[in-house]
Amino acid sequence: MRRTATRLARGSRGWLALSCLLLPLAAQALPPPERLEWHGRTYELKSDPLAQRYAGRERPRFMPAPLRAASDDERGYSGRWRLEDDRLYLVDIDTWLCLDAAVYVGECHRATLPELFGVAPGKPVFAEWYSGELVLPDALSSRASEPAIRITLKAGRVTRIERVDPAGRDR
Repeated sequence: MRRTATRLARGSRGWLALSCLLLPLAAQALPPPERLEWHGRTYELKSDPLAQRYAGRERPRFMPAPLRAASDDERGYSGRWRLEDDRLYLVDIDTWLCLDAAVYVGECHRATLPELFGVAPGKPVFAEWYSGELVLPDALSSRASEPAIRITLKAGRVTRIERVDPAGRDR
């Protein structure tokens, strides 16, 4: 019995050590979620409103870090959005842009909204390109079985807000 307990303890330490080594790599592999501020709360978005802006046109080579290209399942950026006066705004973006043949970190810089969209510094970007749905978890509950809020937008303007059940049906 004692040998079994000792072997189990050694095995557990090994798994614990391996987990500690792999956890940071797994966290880096997951792209940070888009975030939406609405009525004083912050929600994680499952959708990607900025993708519609570049549909059918060339998109900047967004990078999550200098000289690190985004993988197929990454956006290469993380956006912070706000719903205000029934309009969707891009408030901030966290991404890097590098020269085409960049080799050194010094050839990269953090991108800004003024650079990408031509707005004045500190001003948000009205997302007039976005038409679709934003589904937010209910702010009062973090359980997946609880209702969510679906916000429908057309040309960046809210057209409908409704509660939906977890299966996506109207309530």
